Amino acid sequence: MTTTKETTTFGLGNIVFFGTPAYGHVNPTLPMITELVKYGYSVTYYDTEEFRQAIEACGATFRAYDFGTIPWTPQVGSRILELTELLLRFTDVQMEELLRQTKELHPVLILHDTIAFWGRAVAQTLGIRAVSVNTIITAYRYTGKAFFLYATHFTGSSLLELKAISGILKYKKRLKKRYGIKRTDLLGVLMNEEKWNIFTYPCPVHPEGKRKNRFFLGPAAVLREDTFEAEEDYSYDNLIYVSLGTIFNAGPEFYRAVLSQFGGTKYTVVISCGKNYEWLKREEIPSNVIVKPYVNQKKVMERAKLFLTAGGMNSICEAAAYGVPCLLYPQQGEQALNARMFQKLGLGTVVRNERKLFREAEHLLREYAPVPDVSAEFSVVRLGEFTDRLRSYQKTGE
Repeated sequence: MTTTKETTTFGLGNIVFFGTPAYGHVNPTLPMITELVKYGYSVTYYDTEEFRQAIEACGATFRAYDFGTIPWTPQVGSRILELTELLLRFTDVQMEELLRQTKELHPVLILHDTIAFWGRAVAQTLGIRAVSVNTIITAYRYTGKAFFLYATHFTGSSLLELKAISGILKYKKRLKKRYGIKRTDLLGVLMNEEKWNIFTYPCPVHPEGKRKNRFFLGPAAVLREDTFEAEEDYSYDNLIYVSLGTIFNAGPEFYRAVLSQFGGTKYTVVISCGKNYEWLKREEIPSNVIVKPYVNQKKVMERAKLFLTAGGMNSICEAAAYGVPCLLYPQQGEQALNARMFQKLGLGTVVRNERKLFREAEHLLREYAPVPDVSAEFSVVRLGEFTDRLRSYQKTGE
């Protein structure tokens, strides 16, 4: 593991944050880290080199994970059994080093991403009070609504990952024997509940939101700094924004459907297509369609009348905060779950047939009428309350 600078504990003490290497997990935590540093905490944030600059810009000390030969990629998040095996394996390989470094930092609290199993393992082994930070819809109980929704979207694909089971059993046994770690079942590894749990989106998004040990921060992603194309104002009439994210991106059929159905219409369509840009720019692009590899999403949201999205949590919360209806075209199970909740809240419509994109977009634009009380939940991020309650939890455990 590499370190940028030595951590000096000051003010209220040091917090160690164990992150997950994925933009959807890191971005909504950055406003939290900035606020914790302003409040008087020192923060040491573990993640991969890709996120060093963004983390250090928040005033935190960055430390890099060493995944070595462990094949971490964001795409593994859609393969539940493979992800479980990977999390257990990384914890087994890195546990001693993480324990050593954490002891040296003398943290007053440990914060960890909900799928950073090693964060809970370190906190439990050292007896340090911990908080789980949830950037996704979590299922802590097998009998809850959230687990049922996850099972609906992931069970079939998990049957193709049975080879991961032997690794899961091996690493569970080793970790239990060495450290006595509690709860290493599927939900225990994937969704690490603590006595206090923070969610980086509004309460109505979660099917089991109203429980005592949960704090809903609000749409934290809206506070992220996005300097890409800062001068572009996207001052177009009838702007439709299309982005399926950078990880689970659709194939050529989807983009060609957008070009054929929206081309030549009254709408100006801005497509942010990431790695698909190189081949897509060689297609016949209608004059009312703008294709870019990346855009300043905040600037686009300020002008957009509709967002065609895969349903990533941060993006759809950002759209709701700007009052932009979402046409949801999910690419994997977690996005399908998000899409279902947003449709239930009246914030968008799920479409699964790419041939119906234009028809569903027109219908959504005509009929969109969000419930004021629901929309209000996306208008505030409770950072002040978060730091005050975290301080109280540090002192009392309540």
